[in-house]
Amino acid sequence: MQSKRWTLNKKDWIKWGKNVLMFTAPALAIFFYQLSQGVELKKALWLAIFALYGLLADLFKKLSAGK
Repeated sequence: MQSKRWTLNKKDWIKWGKNVLMFTAPALAIFFYQLSQGVELKKALWLAIFALYGLLADLFKKLSAGK
C-alpha cells in the first residue's frame, strides 16, 4: 500500500532505510577513509555533502510520490 502524499508508512520507511545503507554508507566510508589518510576536512566534506544530498533527494522523492 502506497503512503499518502507527504507521509510515509512503515514499509516506505524501511525501503528508505535500506537505500540509506546501500548508497550513503559507502560514500561515508570513503569520506572517513579520506580523513584517515590526511585529506583536509574542507576537501573531504564535499563527499559527505553529496551523500547527504542523495539521501534527502530520495526522501523527498518518496514523500512526494504518494497518492
